Amino acid sequence: MRQPIQLTLNFHSPRSSQPQSAGTQAVPIDDTFPEDAANALATLEAFNKHLYRPNTYLHKWWARRSGTTFRYILKQLVSDSTKQDFYAPGGLEGKVILDPMMGGGTILHEAIRMGANVIGVDIDPIPVLQAKATLTISSLRHKQAIFNRFFDALRERLAPFYRTTCPHCDQEAEVQFILYGLRRTCSCREVVFVDRLLLRQDKDHDVYLCPSCREVYVGLNHSCCRQGDTRIMTKGTQWCEACGTAFTDILNEPFSQRYTPLVVVGQCPQHRQFFKGIAEDDMMLLTQAAHRSQQSRLRDAEHFQIPPGPKSDDLLRRGITSFRELFTPRQLLYLDTSLELLSTLPHGDRLWLALLLSTSLEFNSLLCGYKGGDLHRPGAIRHVFSHHAYSFPYTALENNPIFSGNTSGTLHRLFNDRIVRAGQWAIAPTETRMINGRRTKVSLPGEIDGGTPVYDWEAVTQGERNFLILQADSAILDIPEAIVDYVVTDPPYYDSVQYSDLSTFFRVWLRLFLPTEIDWCYNPLASAVSEGNMDGDRKYGAVLEKIWKMCFRALKKEHGRLIFTFHHWHPAAWAALTLSLKHARFVLMNRYVVFSENPISVHIRDLKALKHDTILVLKPDTGDEPCRHWPKPSVIDTSDSYTFCRDCGTALGWFLLSDYSAAQIRHAWAQLLEGKGNAKAAG
Repeated sequence: MRQPIQLTLNFHSPRSSQPQSAGTQAVPIDDTFPEDAANALATLEAFNKHLYRPNTYLHKWWARRSGTTFRYILKQLVSDSTKQDFYAPGGLEGKVILDPMMGGGTILHEAIRMGANVIGVDIDPIPVLQAKATLTISSLRHKQAIFNRFFDALRERLAPFYRTTCPHCDQEAEVQFILYGLRRTCSCREVVFVDRLLLRQDKDHDVYLCPSCREVYVGLNHSCCRQGDTRIMTKGTQWCEACGTAFTDILNEPFSQRYTPLVVVGQCPQHRQFFKGIAEDDMMLLTQAAHRSQQSRLRDAEHFQIPPGPKSDDLLRRGITSFRELFTPRQLLYLDTSLELLSTLPHGDRLWLALLLSTSLEFNSLLCGYKGGDLHRPGAIRHVFSHHAYSFPYTALENNPIFSGNTSGTLHRLFNDRIVRAGQWAIAPTETRMINGRRTKVSLPGEIDGGTPVYDWEAVTQGERNFLILQADSAILDIPEAIVDYVVTDPPYYDSVQYSDLSTFFRVWLRLFLPTEIDWCYNPLASAVSEGNMDGDRKYGAVLEKIWKMCFRALKKEHGRLIFTFHHWHPAAWAALTLSLKHARFVLMNRYVVFSENPISVHIRDLKALKHDTILVLKPDTGDEPCRHWPKPSVIDTSDSYTFCRDCGTALGWFLLSDYSAAQIRHAWAQLLEGKGNAKAAG
């Protein structure tokens, strides 16, 4: 592995020797950034971000960056040296921060905590709805009362469908979840597949499912009392031993009917949690739920139709054409009843509760898997987007969303985590500090993660902690000139994460829950994400260029900065980024590298995952001030994540000042990352 390249930076412009104009103001982040401290905290936060900043995580969104990273970035924009410390409250009072691609809203939350006024823009409805809900401080007592009434009404309607009997005492018990097996066929028969037959590790009392008689038993001594009609097999078995043909999925039936119920997991007041095989009474309730769901209002076939898309195509290839197919009859009843009850609530309460219901679907769908068999994670649910894509389990888990216990994926648990805990944190945020190798919580008196909604450009420039949230295409946003102090953002991943396409899973329901709250007829194709072809490469750069030009217009030129995080191994991504910034007239002031996360979808060459982000600090090039000089790149290390990101940032700085044509820039990036400029190839 190469050592990181040490670059000597010349701070004199090759184009001008003029001193800085009197109106130019220095910004601390131009010259310094605490990489080591930021990396230490980002490394802790990256694996459980929702625990560190719960108020940002009301609804599912993808590829969020660590809040600590952006707090460190924002702290380097503070002019008052007494407030520049990470643990010092405030520092950006009255400043205006714009995030034109806000996504999960992390930057808005970090900035408003420090007293800034914020403008958040996104083309997708979900980030806009979430930002409005989470940045609005409201009474937790009121939300608790609203939720209690809503939850009680849900249970009154739905609890009869989640009854079972305890196998130990035959008393009525509550269903916690049901495990399903995937039906498959070969040339001679139908079989049922599961991930494994071990249902729960419990020291000396392991719980198993018998593949022959489907009985649930404890320990290793089991004798079948009957022979089941259909054999149960575990994943990995590809060929039938009887006829020699491969097992295949049943694609000519609705997805929900491709699974068959096998095991009920319930909660008995006397015997607590139990596992048992599906009984006749359990099947009868499922049949009743199926009959009731056919009478629901969720029958508009066109509304639930799955559109083509990079990730949605995975559904269509499996013959799944409607989002309704992804849910059991009881889950559809849960949605139908929720829709009816939501319509009776005041406007403000519908927003946060609809988002809570929507995000609960990630834990209440037949795409959920079972990973609760291990001793240390009993009852855990593999949620729908655990791999940033649609996955199709062998053992599917139907959760009980109205389960009375505080267990994984239930509406009660989600309310406590996403509303109560988040709301408590919002009015008294804390940060983590490492002292002698131990984590401690540090309070920040005076900071609040929330503010006041405003609805015009003038209002967002006045006072403190005002927020203006817009559903719009930032590429064509008509923003006034010079009203923004700093643009801080996190652009899309070029071609790696299809945010808009995956979000359709939630939007189809939110559109029913909140029909008039947002523009549901927006154009998702206006997103900057590349589709991975030549047109996609050009599109990514073209959309970003328009967004950067908007930012150039909006920034105050005397101190304005455009700051964002970026990483990608593909030269086309860096070339597109370079050209978009060059055409928008930005130059690089500095670049830093911070730990980001262990990504699932984003990889560098030879499948070595990029674990870092490049922080790029740019200023508007007005032509009358000197620019920081960057050495011409000759080699980039593709064998090490940190060095790779640093080298790419350095190269970007030189290209932005060069007189290279677009074709030359694309060719140079390709040579640096894939050709003779690749340190690995050169070695």
